[in-house]
Parts: sequence; C-alpha cells; structure tokens
Amino acid sequence: MKVLYLFDGSAFLYRSFFALPPLSTKSGFPTGAVYGFLRSILSILKTEKPSYMAIAFDLPAPTHRKLTYSEYKSKRPPTPDPLKVQIPVIKELSSLLGIKILEMPGYEADDLIAYLTKLALERSFSVKIYSPDKDVLQLVENKKVVVVNPILNEVFDEEKVKEKFGVGPKQLADYLALVGDKTDNIEGVKGVGPKTAISILKKYGSVESILSRWDEFEKAFPQADREKLKLAYSLVELKPPEHLEVELEDLKLKSPMIDVLKKKLEELEMKSILKELDKVFGQRSLF
Repeated sequence: MKVLYLFDGSAFLYRSFFALPPLSTKSGFPTGAVYGFLRSILSILKTEKPSYMAIAFDLPAPTHRKLTYSEYKSKRPPTPDPLKVQIPVIKELSSLLGIKILEMPGYEADDLIAYLTKLALERSFSVKIYSPDKDVLQLVENKKVVVVNPILNEVFDEEKVKEKFGVGPKQLADYLALVGDKTDNIEGVKGVGPKTAISILKKYGSVESILSRWDEFEKAFPQADREKLKLAYSLVELKPPEHLEVELEDLKLKSPMIDVLKKKLEELEMKSILKELDKVFGQRSLF
C-alpha cells in the first residue's frame, strides 16, 4: 500500500524555534527554527524514504475560526520577529528538497491535512501524519491513518488515542469541546473535566446528541451554556476546505535541487545539515 506522509509545518517551526537555543549566522541572521525544522524533515526522508509527502502551513491571514470567534488563540503571544524571518527560508528550503508546500487563506494546517488524508484514503493510500498537535488525532483511523508525535516519541493509532484521552478519534472533537482547550482559548462546559467528559460521552455519544437532548443535559449541568458548547465544537472540529487544487500525484517527491540547496545551506552556515543532506540523498535511489 502506498503511504502519504503529511507534516504539520506550522507546529514544527514553532517547536523548532522555542525548543532550541538561539542560533544565528555570523552576520546575525537567526537560524534556530530552520535548523530544527530541516533536521526533522531530513530524519523522515532518511528513515522512512517516502515517495509521497506534503508540508502544510498556516497563513497569517485570519482563519474561519478567528472570524467566528475573535478570542480564538488570542492569549498566544505574537510570532517573534526572529521566527518570522525564518519562515520564508524554511518554505524555500522545503521546496528545494522536492516537497510540496500547501497553504490556504482562512484554513489552518490541520484542516489541509484533513483534506489530504481524506483524498489519500479515497485513493487507497495509508497516511502517516507528523504533528505534535492533538487536534489531528481526530483523523486517526485503524491502521490506515496514524499520527506521529516526534516531540514525545509517540505513535498514535486508535488504541493509543483512547488510552490517552479515554475516547476514540471519532469522539475526540466532542471530548475537546466539553473540556475546552486553554491553549486555543476555547472554553469548555463549566464543571466538566476529563473524567466527567468521558462519562458524558458514554451516555450521549456526541455533542450533537447533547444539543438535541439539552433540557436533560442542563439539569445535570446547570452551568452549561448551549451556544458556548456549539461554538466550542465548531472550533475544535477539523474543517477541510471543500476543494484544494491538488491531486495525490502532485505530492510525489520531486528531485531535490541539490546545488541550490547546498549554496543556501552554506549561506546559512549549516555544516551539519550539509553533511546530513549528503547522507540522505546518497542513500536514495528515487532521485
């Protein structure tokens, strides 16, 4: 079975920036995020040897979630300038590696990953998603779709999702809507924590069912707000775009522009990445 590898670019560039000590060239250009990001990508290319791969990014334009709820992610600090200047470099180097870059105004990387996952499954591919974001765990499906969190060195299949959250992938959005998500500034149902959310879902099955039986639910949870629960669910649920101008064959890895890559890496003073580049592409017959 063919495998599509999907990489949450936005999550990884932030992780790379904040996880590593500040790095820069002699001229002062910051390179920490670029370094961490490339190491992650090259590691996948080296160990997994993918034939189909894409990297999804958020764009700075407001997403449909932000337009629906102005407080969405409002507690997050703005993107630091030393990271901002590295993002175009990361995208350029990823493209030079032959990897398809995908981004779309109004949508987050997770939504694009959801679209590509559906497309891949329709074409009888399996999917391997690399992301530390729990929202993408909604996409896990039997052995067809797994999520790898390299930060924690964990691979999530359906069993692992249930072990971590107490519910399976199909109920994860319902669970997150009930408990809320402080990271994204999403308020859950007052008085409902993880254990209570699990028991609620055992009884009701979904947020949709809760809303249809609201009078009954409200008696047990008088502090619950129907509209806030509806809003929370709409924010945590993945919403793939109706259409992306991309087909699976567009995601087939292209031959890397090695000479240009090496020149860029020399400018960025990344000697260790240059060595890794030789190791990776010296081993691959695809190119």
